[in-house]
Amino acid sequence: MVIISGIFILYLFLIFISIIGFLRTNKPSKIIESDFFITLIIPYRNEEYRIHNFLNSLESQKDISAVSKIIFVDDHSTDLTREKINNWISKQDLNCESLFLDEYHGKKRAIDLGVQNSFSEFVMIMDADISFKDVFFASIKKSIDLNYDLYLTAVVEKNGIVWSRILSYSVSVISIGMANIGIPILANGAGLIFRRKSYNELMPFNSNFNISSGDDMFLLNSFLSNKRSIKTLFNSNLFIETQGSKDIQDMVERSLRWSGKMKMNGLLTTKLVGLLVVICNLLIIPLILLSIFKFQWLFFLLLLLKLLPDLLVLITGYFIYKENKLWKYSLPMFLLYPLILALIIFLQVIKYKVKWKERDLLNI
Repeated sequence: MVIISGIFILYLFLIFISIIGFLRTNKPSKIIESDFFITLIIPYRNEEYRIHNFLNSLESQKDISAVSKIIFVDDHSTDLTREKINNWISKQDLNCESLFLDEYHGKKRAIDLGVQNSFSEFVMIMDADISFKDVFFASIKKSIDLNYDLYLTAVVEKNGIVWSRILSYSVSVISIGMANIGIPILANGAGLIFRRKSYNELMPFNSNFNISSGDDMFLLNSFLSNKRSIKTLFNSNLFIETQGSKDIQDMVERSLRWSGKMKMNGLLTTKLVGLLVVICNLLIIPLILLSIFKFQWLFFLLLLLKLLPDLLVLITGYFIYKENKLWKYSLPMFLLYPLILALIIFLQVIKYKVKWKERDLLNI
């Protein structure tokens, strides 16, 4: 039990420093309110019924002067997404371009094509199913100091099943918090800003175009390993909302895809943090069983030692993202998530096939 206690204490320390980092004010050293320094690149595939939130968010912006150009890149959609986008572009005064991946396939190829057709100092990649506040780009303009090479943004789920939404708040607090203390462990491709010159120098996808997913982590790994400067962009107006998992199966398959890209390109720190989280959650199952069949105060105290940091990180997320209605699901999530993790591990052992955008994860 000493080892288990040590593991839970280490987990508590991880959550504690993550929350401190998350709550820390990250002000720019020098505010540069310049215009036209970002090109938006939106790679998409079959988003006909989900892209309207993104387009509406763009239309509602109170100040979008930071954006010099918006580039949509179609990754061989088989629905009417491209037609919908082109129709939207025809009604806008914004500088927009609609491109199509002709010879190649995959999100990374789409991002790369967009970068090569941009000329601004910075590029921001965004998913086609996201939404954000009407002051999002105004907040970027006031928060960014343009002295860094890669900027990480906060991404949370705005709909879908409650369990997946809760998980997204926890991941956001931990990832932004760790990055704020100088240990970035995760990046989310729903919203990443990077210096175009740095991308062209590093070419982070050259060795992994054949892997359908993981653009965000390959970018992070490349910028980190080449000692490029990284910072978070986050405040109450500066976060992205994305579409959540529609059911448990979708949530599990999404987790399998994430764990798959961690194996292919996970940073060592990311893997160690992930391993600690997995072990702590899996230990809940035997501890609950032992508490039921052979109650001892030690088992109960160990469960509390795991529950405390979980509640702290969730309460922090609920408070910052103003999702207080979810607090009542915190205890059920504490009991459910270890079972979901056990299922994910089982599916990994039996080599359950995971697809992304109707494609295999490895697209060789």
